[in-house]
Amino acid sequence: MKKMILCLLLLALCPLSVRAQAAQPVPDYLFAELEKMNPVPQGTWFVISKEHFTLFVMDGWDVVRTYDVAVGKNTGNKQKVGDMRTPEGMFEVQQIQDASSWEHDFKDGKGMIQNAYGPWFIRLKTGWQGIGIHGTHDPSSIRTNATEGCIRLRNAEVDELKKVYAKIGTKVLILK
Repeated sequence: MKKMILCLLLLALCPLSVRAQAAQPVPDYLFAELEKMNPVPQGTWFVISKEHFTLFVMDGWDVVRTYDVAVGKNTGNKQKVGDMRTPEGMFEVQQIQDASSWEHDFKDGKGMIQNAYGPWFIRLKTGWQGIGIHGTHDPSSIRTNATEGCIRLRNAEVDELKKVYAKIGTKVLILK
């Protein structure tokens, strides 16, 4: 009901030229999670649904952009270093780093991979070392459980996320 009232109010207040660019609908599963929050963050913030492999860029209650993501190889909340799980909870962007020259050995027999994290590493303050939102060397891994605990996007999308939405201090809610 609250969702319907909010949509009707937005339609009534927005001129037709703005309605064409209106926010995307909030999926029911996300709406149920946001209703538990008191209050939801104002301004731009991110919600990551591990179960649905989706990163939502939010503006208050509104979804303004979505991205497909890959998350930890193992499901559940991170419990120890090296468990290949993505942590769950409310975090924030701690640092944004140029990762274009970074390399990493994923211990898959392929050795060191150049540009393993794509152009950017958006480091999250989670209490765990090295957790962030970044690009990929393997676009086919998107929408799968494939990472060592980070959130992985396509390179062009992490570039857009960094340039348009991500700032130090941006809130990031990671859901199961």
